[in-house]
Amino acid sequence: MPSRLVSRRLLRASSVLAPVLGMGLAVPIALAGTAGAAEPTATAAVNEYGWQLTYTAAPGQANRVAVTQSFTSDRAHFTYVIDDVVPISAGNGCSHPDSADDTRISCTVEAPESQSPLNSMEMDLADGADTASFDNATDQVFYSNTIELGDGNDKWTGATGDRVDGSSVRGGAGDDVIRAGALGYAGGGDGDDTLYAGIDGEIVDGGAGDDVLHGGAGDQIMRADDGDDTVYGGAGDDEIHGGRGNDILYGHSGADRIWGNSGDDELYGGPGADTLSGGPGRNIVRQD
Repeated sequence: MPSRLVSRRLLRASSVLAPVLGMGLAVPIALAGTAGAAEPTATAAVNEYGWQLTYTAAPGQANRVAVTQSFTSDRAHFTYVIDDVVPISAGNGCSHPDSADDTRISCTVEAPESQSPLNSMEMDLADGADTASFDNATDQVFYSNTIELGDGNDKWTGATGDRVDGSSVRGGAGDDVIRAGALGYAGGGDGDDTLYAGIDGEIVDGGAGDDVLHGGAGDQIMRADDGDDTVYGGAGDDEIHGGRGNDILYGHSGADRIWGNSGDDELYGGPGADTLSGGPGRNIVRQD
């Protein structure tokens, strides 16, 4: 009799434990599948005609990207080297210089003969708080670049020193800091942005939000747009436009032209033969 009772208890115990153990085994399998999910990758590829590179970040990535543009030895092509902190998928015309490093890529783009300027690279960093920089090792801006920083609090630094740049950089929603390179364009987008012009001929557009715009050396066009903005002209003959809001606009040195537009604005000319126009609203207009 005792042997029968023991065998019945063992049978009952095994029948109860079997589904429990089965459930316990299923959990690690499910977790292993989640842990092994592939990390989203950015993509880089040259178009089928060979003259434009497109770099696109994956959603949710915080990119830390450095871009260098240089001529090949025959000056008939450009080499773009893009160094990020996320994996980059190499498409047409691109490869990884180091097979062990999938976050750095090199792409070759043709510099075709053209009567009009061309965008040799288009970059879209999508959402996330991104940091990006650009160095133009060429001596031209005819073949330039367009960068969309996307949503998030982003930072961009264009070519510095005696390098020309020519890039068009646009922020999205978020509080961006954009330092345009020489002969470049900077657009803040929505948010409270801080924009710095480079050298000569830049157009700086604050966009919606309470922005701060800084002029650089040479002649710039700066537009405050919507919001209560502050604009500091640089050393040069600048064109400064306030927007819909209560703006504070400083001309600095040079023969500046300053328009307050709507809102209760403050306009200060600075040294030079300036032209100041307050526009609708209760304005303060001073020519130093």
